[in-house]
Order: sequence, then C-alpha cells, then structure tokens
Amino acid sequence: MVKEETMTPKERVLSAVNLEKPDRVPIVPLFDIPAAATFLNLELGDLHSDLEKGIDAIIKVFDDLGGWDGYNMVPLTEINYNSGGLKVKVPGKHLPNNYQLQFDEKEWLKYEDYKKIADMGWKKFIKEEFIFRISDFKTPEEFRKAKADFLSIAFKAQIKWNKRKIGLNLATTFNHPFFILSLSRSLIKFTEDLYYRPEMVEPALEVMMDEYIEEGIKTSKRTGNKFVFIPEERAEAFFYPLKIFERFWWPYTKKLIDAWHPKGIIPWFHLDQCWDKNIPYFKELPKGSAILDFDGLTDIFAAKKVLENHLCIMSDVHPTLLSLGTPKDVADYCKKLIDKLGVDGGHLLGSGCQVPPNCKYENFKAMIETGKTYQLSK
Repeated sequence: MVKEETMTPKERVLSAVNLEKPDRVPIVPLFDIPAAATFLNLELGDLHSDLEKGIDAIIKVFDDLGGWDGYNMVPLTEINYNSGGLKVKVPGKHLPNNYQLQFDEKEWLKYEDYKKIADMGWKKFIKEEFIFRISDFKTPEEFRKAKADFLSIAFKAQIKWNKRKIGLNLATTFNHPFFILSLSRSLIKFTEDLYYRPEMVEPALEVMMDEYIEEGIKTSKRTGNKFVFIPEERAEAFFYPLKIFERFWWPYTKKLIDAWHPKGIIPWFHLDQCWDKNIPYFKELPKGSAILDFDGLTDIFAAKKVLENHLCIMSDVHPTLLSLGTPKDVADYCKKLIDKLGVDGGHLLGSGCQVPPNCKYENFKAMIETGKTYQLSK
C-alpha cells in the first residue's frame, strides 16, 4: 500500500537535501536510455540516433511505474560528451546497435594543451580546436548546429518533465575538471603530469573550474533550477594518495561551493569508486551545501556516521543488485537504506550509478515501490 503523501516531489527532495525529514524517502534513480531500451525491447542505437525517441522511452517507463521524484533525465549522448571535451563511441554509429556508449580514452589532450587551456579558456579551446580531435565534426558550423539541435530537444524534454512535476530539476551538468583532464589526457599520462608537471596542470584546472562556476550561476538563474550534476570517478583515494586529492581536487571543489552556496546552487557530486578515506573532508563544506552520491564501493553507512546532519547522501541500490538480485533482495536493501540513512532526512534513494542495461524490470519496480510504501522508522 502506497504511503499517504503530504509533500510534492520538489518539497520532498528539498526537505531531504536540507536535512529535514520528508513524508517518505525521495526516489532519485539514474535512469537513462540503456535500461529503458531493455524494458521496452528497443534497440539502443536507435534511441541514441533519435534523441527524442530516447527521452520518450525514459518517460514511458516513468509513467508505467507511477513515477519517482527525480530527476529530469536528458540522455547522455555523443554531443553531451563532445561539448564537454570527451570523446565517446556510440551504438549504431561507432559500435554495434545494441552496445552501450563507451568512453574512448586515449591521449587526445596533449601536454602543451594545458597552457592553451589556461591562456584561451576551456570552452574556447574546445570550440576552436579540441572538438575536431574528439568528434566527427569538420567545421565550427556543424558543431554549433549539433549543439543547437540538442538544446532544442532538451528544452522540449524539460517541458515534458515539468508536466510530471519532477522533484529534482537540473540547471546543468558537467564532469569535474579533474575527471575531464584524466579522461582526455588518459589516466597514465595525467598521473605523470600530476607528479612531474603539476605547474602545468594547476592553471588549467583553475580556468576550467572558474568557467564552470560561472556557467552554473548563469544557467541556474536562467532556468530557475538549483541542482548541478557533477560526476567524478578518479580523484579519490582508490586511485591517488590524499596529497594528490588535497592539491588538485579539493581546493577547486571548495571554491565552487564557496561561489554557489550563497546563491542556493547545490552540486550533486556523483562519486564512483571508493571514497572512504576522502569522506571526512566534506565536513569542511557548509551544512546542506551538496549531495554526495555513491556507487556501492564506498561504505555508505560509515559515510552517514561522518556526515550525519551535515550533507545529504544519495544511496546505492547498485547495478549488481538490480541485475542479479531478486525483487526481495532489492526491497530488503532499500529498507535497510531507509532505516539507516533516511530516518532523519538527508537521504535520497538512488541507484548507485546508472540503472544498468541488464537490470530486471521487476527489480527496478521493487526499488520504486519500496521507496513509496516502506514506512520511515520512528
């Protein structure tokens, strides 16, 4: 039986982010084209080549399950990544039609490009030079048209999501500059640069973060939306000792928070891999200033003990459970998360990274239904 709801999805999400107790746990899965294609028996490549069809597939699953609380998903496509400085391979174009989109990680970014980024700016560097290394675009006009077409479709998608009163609307999304450089330079080369050429890396990081801070403020003001999605998968102690994190990630992240928090803009940090050793640093951020989203490799219950009554945590109903477990397994884990993370607010029930393409429909349904029906512990 669905619990009687006394809040709108927006009120519910904001309550959790502000560390207040909601009427029920907000449900915010990362649900994109791959799982929608599986559930609806559609070809993944077809949904990538026709973005409107991809958005409609996501929305159909949303409607069939009675909806959830967030977020306004615009599929992660080639133009998204290219515009952010990342090269990818997409199904139906570079890959077989039923493959997932993949990062094409090579040394696309050269050592001398750090100075170019610092001197001319990251977005100008992409538009005038880098885009032609990492995409099939031949002219600036082709790139501008592709971006304009994407933004037109994204605007239409926002209208569809607004009709469904989605509770977590994004102003924009971007990868953390550290993560972008790692993917575009390649993990090995970027690591060499961090240790042997740090004086080249730091000015580039500074310029990139300044641009993203400004973009977040402008886009939030234009759209009225206060959340910004920021993935990071390589700065944590799983990859680097804390001295690297302290020098090349944390200062730029704090700068972003310092600029955004007074304006009410909330970064949603999607933190893959194990962040156990990095969690205490987030206590330095203002209360309620961010969402931390983990993928199942971070000890989420230990993180809760550190960050309780300080920052909102998005939980980790992770892909292995959604793909290989049973509906009971999923429901039991959701109940555990709700009991341990959600009794005092500060918890969004999430999917621990993207809902996988081999997710069982009944498992995803169990996650949504458990979030709606399970009573918060007293």
